[in-house]
Amino acid sequence: MQLTLDIPEKFFIYQSPVELVRLLKLNTAIDLYRRGRFSAGAAIEFVGNMDRYEFLYECRKRDVEPQTYESTEELQSEIDMLAKELA
Repeated sequence: MQLTLDIPEKFFIYQSPVELVRLLKLNTAIDLYRRGRFSAGAAIEFVGNMDRYEFLYECRKRDVEPQTYESTEELQSEIDMLAKELA
């Protein structure tokens, strides 16, 4: 799915449209991760072109602590997603 945003040009003085899109996606993913709506794997997939360590580093910069898993099924789901990424 593609989403179109109308952003005034004055906001591109210090960053390119590509950088702004990445920042918007990253901040959205971190917020959804913080609220438990995204797993780390889903947040990384949402942002794109980012590895787990970089994502967790960005979370730490924003005082967002890593999530713990509530069940073994949730952990297994995350493991399966990572295995697919490595394959």
